[in-house]
Amino acid sequence: MTKQKILGRLKRLGLKVQRLQFPVNRAPDPPYVIYLTDEDVRGDDTTINRLKNVGLSLELYTDRLPDEALEERIESLVLYDVPYRKNQVPIESENMVQTAYELEFVEKLKGATING
Repeated sequence: MTKQKILGRLKRLGLKVQRLQFPVNRAPDPPYVIYLTDEDVRGDDTTINRLKNVGLSLELYTDRLPDEALEERIESLVLYDVPYRKNQVPIESENMVQTAYELEFVEKLKGATING
């Protein structure tokens, strides 16, 4: 699995997807997804194949109430082959709900052997 594959699946659902945050005062109307990443690369510069541990948080924002139909689409069409944790919290000041999906997986990176 790769981060790009998951983000591509989200975009094919027609969702607006942005890393970290939308520009100030330019957030779209919900629903939309904000994603955050945490990456840790293992291996050194002499390793042909290195591993990257990826933590990916997908935050779905919906208007007023959770959108169970949209959550089902995300879970069945985007996250169907990735383990995840799910958490929901209301954001009362914005009259929105955040549904967060936390994923962890390993990407294999290809590197060149360096001698010298």
